[in-house]
Amino acid sequence: IGSFFHFPSLNFQRASGGFGAIIINNRNVIAIPFALPDGHIVILIGDWYTQNPTALRTILGSGGVLINGKGPYRYNTTLVPAGIEYESINVDPGIHFFRCDGKKFCKGHKLLSVQTEGHYTTQQNFSSFDIHVGQSYSFLVTMDQNATTDYYIVASATILNESVWERVTGVAISHYSYSKGPATGPLPLPPSDIYKPMVSNEPAEGHQAKHYSKWCRPNPQGSFHYGSIKVTDTYVLRSLPPVMIDRKLRAILNGISFVNPDTPIRLAEMHNVK
Repeated sequence: IGSFFHFPSLNFQRASGGFGAIIINNRNVIAIPFALPDGHIVILIGDWYTQNPTALRTILGSGGVLINGKGPYRYNTTLVPAGIEYESINVDPGIHFFRCDGKKFCKGHKLLSVQTEGHYTTQQNFSSFDIHVGQSYSFLVTMDQNATTDYYIVASATILNESVWERVTGVAISHYSYSKGPATGPLPLPPSDIYKPMVSNEPAEGHQAKHYSKWCRPNPQGSFHYGSIKVTDTYVLRSLPPVMIDRKLRAILNGISFVNPDTPIRLAEMHNVK
């Protein structure tokens, strides 16, 4: 169950926007360990590349963070050009929504974590949350703030210094149905640590999976009987330091580097192609 992140692994297909969400819900006969949300909203965080990665690493200023494939809301007329399409999420007072991918802040609202990577979690409230590339989390958010204005939703990178942070931060809008005006003012700053500036002090490492016996799904394969399974082969995968192959430094498993196959592995397996 839960929210998952899918993307291709070849070339720059993911960087070019080739990614999305897969949502797997409980079976109807299995209850969820929290109140049913009023709605589900997927927030996908991606990078905006306009230069090659080598150049990007040196300046970190020719791109930015996208929210659902869209650029930042013009919260600052100096930093953000006019005419950029931004994401606006319509909500009603009291409504709950969840499922987020990426680091985000929803100013004034609390994120109640409920699920990650196919597991329910010990439920905790966060004002911000660090998520690494490819990870997915689900949160419950109660829209309980003053509904007369819109609110920022902010996604930012943690590896940037403060002089670059605002220029590449993704900004979307949470729009209350009764809102009488746009979100204004500076962006909510991420929590900072005096030894590690711009790094959240509410790390995902403290996130713990919580297992509920009444919510366990049936296992028709019976693979939980590990003690009765006869082991026929044992494979050891060793990740070793990179080595020089064809005058290029490459990562290896068991001394072998990856080579892109002519036929995708799953198709080869399906059609018994070597």
